[in-house]
Amino acid sequence: MITPAHLGEQSLGQKPPVPFAPDFDDVYHSADGAWEQAKHVFLAGNGLPKRWQSKDCFVILETGFGLGNNFLATWAAWQADPHRCSHLYFVSIEKHPLTKEDLGRVHCQTANAKHQTLIDQLLQAWPPLTPGIHLLEFDGVTLMLVLGDVQEVMPQLTVSVNAFYLDGFAPAKNPAMWDERWLSRLNRLAAGDATVATWSVASHVCRHLTKAQFLVQKMPGFGQKRHMLQGVFQPKNKHVPLAGGVWPAPENDNKTAFIVGGGLAGCASAWALTQAGWHVTLIERNMHVAMEASGNRGGLFHSIVHASDNVYSRLHRAAALYTAAVVRPWLKQGMVEGQCEGLLRLTSHLSDSNAQALLNAFPWLLQHVVWQTQISAQLLSKVSAPSGGWFFLQGGWLNPADYARAFLQVAQQSGKLSQILTEPVAALSRCSESGQWQALNRQGTCLAQAGSAVLCNAHQAEQLLRASGLVLANDPPIMQKIRGQISQISLKSPALMGICPPVYPLAGDGYGMQTPDGQLIFGATAQTNDEDNTVRPQDTQSNVAKAIGLGILPKTFFDRACVEDMQGRTAWRASTVDHLPLIGAWPSMAVETQASRHEQLRRVPRFRTEQGGLYVFSGLGSRGISWAALGARLLNHWMSGSPCPVETDLRNALDPARFQIRRDRQSMHQQTV
Repeated sequence: MITPAHLGEQSLGQKPPVPFAPDFDDVYHSADGAWEQAKHVFLAGNGLPKRWQSKDCFVILETGFGLGNNFLATWAAWQADPHRCSHLYFVSIEKHPLTKEDLGRVHCQTANAKHQTLIDQLLQAWPPLTPGIHLLEFDGVTLMLVLGDVQEVMPQLTVSVNAFYLDGFAPAKNPAMWDERWLSRLNRLAAGDATVATWSVASHVCRHLTKAQFLVQKMPGFGQKRHMLQGVFQPKNKHVPLAGGVWPAPENDNKTAFIVGGGLAGCASAWALTQAGWHVTLIERNMHVAMEASGNRGGLFHSIVHASDNVYSRLHRAAALYTAAVVRPWLKQGMVEGQCEGLLRLTSHLSDSNAQALLNAFPWLLQHVVWQTQISAQLLSKVSAPSGGWFFLQGGWLNPADYARAFLQVAQQSGKLSQILTEPVAALSRCSESGQWQALNRQGTCLAQAGSAVLCNAHQAEQLLRASGLVLANDPPIMQKIRGQISQISLKSPALMGICPPVYPLAGDGYGMQTPDGQLIFGATAQTNDEDNTVRPQDTQSNVAKAIGLGILPKTFFDRACVEDMQGRTAWRASTVDHLPLIGAWPSMAVETQASRHEQLRRVPRFRTEQGGLYVFSGLGSRGISWAALGARLLNHWMSGSPCPVETDLRNALDPARFQIRRDRQSMHQQTV
């Protein structure tokens, strides 16, 4: 379990004072200077900045974020280098992170004016201290702050590392940080040109790195340390990427992709890929983007609280936290309508005592959610909430069409985005000579051709795959089309006279929120196998009943208003059978007799070559706002080889090949019965 670090007032008598960790009876860095130590041991020890100058993307992995000095020094060196790589990823693992207040206080005491700008940016982006991977994004630099125990975290990373910074407290003070169980397996994460550096020259550290296939040697140390370790990766065998593993980005000539679908998923994908240097063509069948399910006036985003903190809750927490981080500046700039100042989700099945027991079990949850009793929920929301619930500090609501257009606005600034509108894609084809993918219309005319194809067209993605012969004929459907109707009424309506709208967006059995221009939006229905696109009075009544149940509308509302005169909108969303999105490379049609070989998702064959592949980002269900940004970053990981923004088990939970694994297992079970 992660716990915040404690800063001590003493520093073992060293002068000038060095930040001290009483829990480990050790100092955070050398008394001769933190940044100077970072430059000598970690930057120079890994041949930086020279080694990143020949790359589009460079990945550093650090064990022990501590005060962030190694990251800050590396960031400063990257900024100062005119020949720097296009993008720097800094993955850092920390079990005992500092609070934002402590981090600011310690740097206020030690920073100089030259570095203050970077420190201020880091503090502004500092996340809630919840377990998992947090993406802190700056201009050209991504800090992936991984909060958790290094022994548990290392197996959960999917990343190809160019340089390792092995830091942390001394091996004698913190042996888990230097344990053989993960240190001797660094080769699993190492790129072919990987290097490693650390100030520790302990004999067992040398042995573990040698076992991980690094050729290590002692070098002159820094300050009072006579020596340090430096190592170069010398693998015994050439690494061959697995079909569903980390692949490097195609060569620049092949970094082209067309995206089918201009909703939230498609626009977010264009945003992520153009930032990674891809040339993207967005194909949308309507006259404008975000005209279908993404065209609703407002939608919510928030995470899930579960007693076991399972895959679902971890995934939704990661998605919601990243959404809040992405949209805050856009909300401030007026690019997107909405708010991310909190959301209240009523939870009638949970008692106050059970909620408190859950918080006691996971005290870090208080960084993200606060339990509200029924009385406090009513005071907070200003409505007659029928129960208590969770108040998500980083939750809120957004106008999804604004959100989609904001993604495109940023993507267009790259000069790498083009759009094709009012053109439905009827089939996909692959050129036998070039290996490129083609998007064909109903007449068989090629609308776009690129090295990679990305399907972001909701439930139509599966239809398109079937129409193109890219799914086995006997494969059962993995997505369903769900009709939803929302309702809307002006707060100035006579039917709402004297009614106080919810201060925060409200969720439970249904949802509701108010917009800045005085509209109350609530809903929504959910019907499968329903193609009716009209706004039905009975569905409006169902939405009103849900709003009454949440306390948003009074019980006498039906007596006050003519429900048929209310506004509404109907759209369809796509949901998978396990209610998690599809994000990743699409599996090729494997021969069923080979099913036993595909027990590991990463070994499932894919429509994927060194020139590009076929990818899917769909099945977002009713959580398109929550999934858009993180899902797009995960898609870019699949396509560009960048560090995976979620843990490996979460990546697997979203992998499109998971359904093929389940089908093959079921088939094998039936054969043995």
